[in-house]
Amino acid sequence: MGYQRVKYVSCVVFSIAGCFLSFNHAATPDTNSQAKSDRKTTPSSEAKTPDKSDRPYSRFGHNVEQHRLNCDSCHKFPSANWKQVRREGEPFPDVTDYPQHASCIGCHRQQFFKGAVPAICTGCHVAPSPTNSTRYPFPNPREIYDTSERGKSRVSEYRVFFPHEKHEGLFGRLDREPATYLGRSLIRAAFRQEKDKDKEKEKQQPQGSPNAACDKCHQTYQPQGESDQEFVVKPPKDLPETAFWLKKGAFKTAPQSHALCFTCHTPEEGLKPSASDCATCHKLMTAGQSAALTRMRGDFDPAMASAMGIADKTSLQKWSRREAVKFRHEWISHADLACSTCHTVASINTADPKGPTVTPSSCIGCHVTATSDEGGALNVEADQKKANAAFQCTKCHAILGKKAMPESHAKAIAEARAKK
Repeated sequence: MGYQRVKYVSCVVFSIAGCFLSFNHAATPDTNSQAKSDRKTTPSSEAKTPDKSDRPYSRFGHNVEQHRLNCDSCHKFPSANWKQVRREGEPFPDVTDYPQHASCIGCHRQQFFKGAVPAICTGCHVAPSPTNSTRYPFPNPREIYDTSERGKSRVSEYRVFFPHEKHEGLFGRLDREPATYLGRSLIRAAFRQEKDKDKEKEKQQPQGSPNAACDKCHQTYQPQGESDQEFVVKPPKDLPETAFWLKKGAFKTAPQSHALCFTCHTPEEGLKPSASDCATCHKLMTAGQSAALTRMRGDFDPAMASAMGIADKTSLQKWSRREAVKFRHEWISHADLACSTCHTVASINTADPKGPTVTPSSCIGCHVTATSDEGGALNVEADQKKANAAFQCTKCHAILGKKAMPESHAKAIAEARAKK
């Protein structure tokens, strides 16, 4: 009887223990099973991170060693769409479209077939798919590309080399009868829009003026004219008198297309370089030089431009190459001067990312005088800089005036004294 009671109690205890263990096992999932489940339902960290090998292919760069080929290795002159792409004026043969796939697939076959949307396709195509072949605007013509979302912020890898010394004596001849190319006039395809040409002609100086030749290619950008609006963007009400805020008429334009060039450099004219000799004029910058164009340098501060609301590409590019951003070409005292008063035209290197340099010696007579008593702005600020190294020169500069006065400024003052 006692033995049966013990046996019964033991069975009850083991049954309760078994139920407890079973319940506890059910309430606490197996970590291995959970891990297996997680791997099935949650993407791994490797899956979340894009394939790094694809990243460079989403943006084509000419600076890659393998891409430094002859231009005609990929680009065909003229492009198939040259007759349709320009909105204004007469079309002319030009490179106006991306290379075909055959130019890329020889080296990049693996990238072409990698993933549902290969990264390499996004360099040219907006939304790559078998049913959508829409591409971003090609960088040429600039008047179309610069208005696109991509074009507004993209900085070219190239600087254009234009030898002024070889063209100085030719500018006055551009009023000749237009050359024709395949039966089409090229003079009409000016780098500015047709609707603006009549207005520009009114602003151009007479043929006998000292800047008549320069006006063929360079006009005052965003001129104030007769308007009472002096600034490009309305400044704050409490803007200090010495503070910088970009004014209209500060910059001069330069041709942004091949239109003027191709009036002479055509197969009919036989003048070298020909329209297909791209590398003669288009000079590839280093990656560092391209990147520097969007960073603080000289008298340019991208943060300052952003705070002002200056976003147009021409202003930003012109400003980024300035060392005296307060200078205005349109200011009445400057507008009456010949370009050669300040610029040594024949020696201008347009391919230099720093831009054309102008020495303070060009300002002798107005802003640089023999003594401060004669009113020279440079003299006055130079005296203040000598007395207080922390003084910031603001007559010409927005940023550079914080630095020590360069030797070129002292040299200009010495020259003014010698001329007295």
